[in-house]
Amino acid sequence: MENKEVQSVKKRKRKKGLNNIPRKGVERGFAIISLMIIVPIFFVAALLMVILPRPEVSEIEKRKLAGMPEFTFDSYFSGEYTAGLTEHYDDTVPYRDDLKNVGYSFKSLFGIHTEDEVKVVGKPSVIKPVGDNKDGQSEASEPDAAENSKTESQQSGENPGTESQPEHSREESSQETSQESSEDEEVTVENGIIVVKNNGHYRALELFGGGSGSTYAEALNNFHKDLGDSVKIYSMVAPLASEYYTPASYSDFNASQKDSIKSIESKLDKDIVSIDITDVLGEHKDEEIYFRTDHHWTPLGAYYAAETFAKAAGLSFKDLSTYKKNDMEGFVGTMYGFTEDANLNNDPEVFSYYTPGNIDKCMTYYYTTDFEYTGKGRFFNGVGDVRSAYLTFMGGDEQVVKVKTDVKNGKKLLIVKDSYGNAIPGYLFGSYEEIYVVDMRYFGLNLVDFVKQNNVTDMLFTMVSYSAVGDNADNLENLRTQAKGRKIVDEGLKDED
Repeated sequence: MENKEVQSVKKRKRKKGLNNIPRKGVERGFAIISLMIIVPIFFVAALLMVILPRPEVSEIEKRKLAGMPEFTFDSYFSGEYTAGLTEHYDDTVPYRDDLKNVGYSFKSLFGIHTEDEVKVVGKPSVIKPVGDNKDGQSEASEPDAAENSKTESQQSGENPGTESQPEHSREESSQETSQESSEDEEVTVENGIIVVKNNGHYRALELFGGGSGSTYAEALNNFHKDLGDSVKIYSMVAPLASEYYTPASYSDFNASQKDSIKSIESKLDKDIVSIDITDVLGEHKDEEIYFRTDHHWTPLGAYYAAETFAKAAGLSFKDLSTYKKNDMEGFVGTMYGFTEDANLNNDPEVFSYYTPGNIDKCMTYYYTTDFEYTGKGRFFNGVGDVRSAYLTFMGGDEQVVKVKTDVKNGKKLLIVKDSYGNAIPGYLFGSYEEIYVVDMRYFGLNLVDFVKQNNVTDMLFTMVSYSAVGDNADNLENLRTQAKGRKIVDEGLKDED
């Protein structure tokens, strides 16, 4: 038997054998291996960032990405050029939207949310119950990423109302529009938009803060004074989807859009025709009249609105059965980018639009916002990516469009709209001889002069409720007063068949 001293020596030798590689050597080896792996990865990633094509538009965020700045010595030494260069490279990472989708999915898996209160995009304040707002002021705001960039890829910019709410009771109007509640209803909140799971599908809704529409009504009254009875003026304000699908648990945060539309009607001159479509749309709310993943109504919802307008104006109007239905599968709209809610991305819908039977007999002409002719085209445009499906109508907002139909009745319509109005004109190709379309946010000429010089007989102001009661309504008075006295020349007449 070995004594204790011999056993201790053998034990120390065994330990030394297990650790015969110095700790520093092991650490150095791992560091070298890590560098050999990480450095090539970073090198390849950096190389790909340089050689891969950079996107120009984010389909998720519906906006044009930062462009390459123009180099000048002044901008370079002031730091403006280098700042713009940094913004361009940061904003246009290759496969930007795909990477964002992965990020949103991870956040969803781990239950990470960017907001945990009902907050408003574009404003820091928390949405309050509409009845509790001081002096009835609206604090709701629609996400402005969609409308403020002056590209149709950012369709949404209608701004919120900040005017006093009408005096109609919310209880009365809520009975008429029947806000929803369901046993399987789930609600989450992201960036001031509620996402509702109902009947197995997800729907994103913007809450409405109310507003009286005084600026909008005053502008239309002024147009009537300038144009007289020779031009018939119509007002048709479109409610948001939240008028019909807001859960009962959130009704206190959502003002009645019907009340706001009634308030506008009460302020309009008696010769201006106000068309309230809230009840008409309410009758069809079980149909797909609003997108679940986008902030617009669907072309079907726009059809019911156009039909209501045609009846009010005494126009001939074709039944939907005479139109060709066109379907695009896999549509996910603006609300996914606004909310970053992966449930919306994973629950796409069908984008269905309808082309009239006389489409081949109609010709569409395109102009700049200053009415400089750019050429003929199609009213219904093909889109390469289904995520841009709302561009089907005229390809966007920042232009003026004229449609000559095969109708011979001497009637000429001017549609003054925001992006909601894009889906309306195609339903009126059998009702008017000519249709002009201008966007209230971008038109550069005097609208009174434009109406007179083009012998317009009817004007239709149609836009979403946020535009009618919010800051966008200020643009209407600008259209009436800007660039007066300019002779308007239609160069497209030279290109007519």
